[in-house]
Amino acid sequence: MKLKSIIYLLIEKLLAPWTDKIVCISIAEKESAKREKISDEKKLVLIPNGIDISKVKEAVAIPRHILGISDNTFVVGMIGRVSPQKAPDVFIKAAKLIQTSIPDSAFIIVGDGEEVENIKEFAKQNNLKLIITGWTDQPYSYLKVFDVALLLSRWEGFGLAIVEYMAAEKNVVASRVDAIPTLINDGKDGLLVDTDNPEDACAKVLWLYDHPKEAFEMRKKALEKVYENYDINRVVFQHIELFKELYSNK
Repeated sequence: MKLKSIIYLLIEKLLAPWTDKIVCISIAEKESAKREKISDEKKLVLIPNGIDISKVKEAVAIPRHILGISDNTFVVGMIGRVSPQKAPDVFIKAAKLIQTSIPDSAFIIVGDGEEVENIKEFAKQNNLKLIITGWTDQPYSYLKVFDVALLLSRWEGFGLAIVEYMAAEKNVVASRVDAIPTLINDGKDGLLVDTDNPEDACAKVLWLYDHPKEAFEMRKKALEKVYENYDINRVVFQHIELFKELYSNK
């Protein structure tokens, strides 16, 4: 993984001199570009990522009975590749701890990747109700089934899934790494946890389970944040303005 990062960094440094501007999708990405001396700081432009909020809001939840989940079951899920970056191993270990406190619980991973078989085997050995969707063109329909959404990444350039979780009005528990703390105001609109710490993730999920009133207020504030800051229309507008600036300078 480290070798891959080095290769990507070298490619970015080689291509940077040929660019007029470099778009950074988060403050963390911009700081990383400055720290790694990828280019002159004047070339770096911050345009935070965004989503089509309407697609999330209009998605229809998959009926729970189709998934073999009852209406009363507490569902914890994640959207992302089932690969080391997204820490599905930490997710499933947290799931084991959560089930100890909430026996009627189930877990959903929306995605696919090289760690699928390992995660399935762990779930089987620990009698966890786990659904791994594989690749799907309707991730939001699964997201609508979640009660709490996790993103326990070990590194993250932006963390778009968090914005999607917020738009779907799901409580969010995510790792305190890279760009993620710029998306979540810890304790206000989501909860942050240490990386590689399933105990911490479990504790935060249980806190949300035990504090429904506070959890509701977090979801409300998170949704407001998405509308104010992460609408794809804002992203499009900022790119158009950048292109206009570059054109006029030429």
